[in-house]
Amino acid sequence: MKHLFKYIFFITAVFFSAACSSDHEEADDVPTGVVTHVFYKNADEFALTYDPSGTVSPTVRNQAFELYKQGRWSELEALFKANDLNGGWPPANGGYNIVDDVPFQAGQKFDRYSGAVGSYDGTGIPTLGGSFTSPIVNGYVYTFSQRALNQPENKYDFYYEIDVLNNLLPFKSQTADVIPWFNQIGGGKQTMWKIPVDVATGYQKTWNKLAQEGYIKITIKKSPSGKYNNLAGTVIQQ
Repeated sequence: MKHLFKYIFFITAVFFSAACSSDHEEADDVPTGVVTHVFYKNADEFALTYDPSGTVSPTVRNQAFELYKQGRWSELEALFKANDLNGGWPPANGGYNIVDDVPFQAGQKFDRYSGAVGSYDGTGIPTLGGSFTSPIVNGYVYTFSQRALNQPENKYDFYYEIDVLNNLLPFKSQTADVIPWFNQIGGGKQTMWKIPVDVATGYQKTWNKLAQEGYIKITIKKSPSGKYNNLAGTVIQQ
């Protein structure tokens, strides 16, 4: 009887362990680099993201689309380099597993590396612009390499956080996983803000303009290039 209890205990422990393992696997995120869904319907639609003028041959277009769908990133980058595509930049705005028209919500936080818009001599508040950010979720910040940017970190003058202040942003976003590129590991998350044009300038609204309109708050966290360390902690808000 004593041995029977030991046997029952052993079998129960094994099944419990297996069940926990299964639950854990289901809860985990999809492994980095795996394409779970393709946003583009065909090779021609995909090609519009890197060949809007339609000069790339159908053969190369099909090759690029197949590599993209399969997540064969190093081969895709080699194909782009060999055919001098998109100025060296990745297709699809650098993203895969794309989800479109995602609304913003108050309390969301994002971050970004960039320089200033136009000339900046170090005095006053820099004008910051752009469309691409990484989300900060539950305090987790993606590493620089996970963003797959085209320059070393110390080439960027500013690293800053962007807080969404309300639910009334009059535009949405497109989210995606980051394609490994530029000898960076990628696999992070990116959010492309569909920021409208500023009628006063004829260009896309800057982060400063969105802050002025009360939609966001910007906090400069550091100057990776070391040029503007004095601006660390600067807040740009209405």
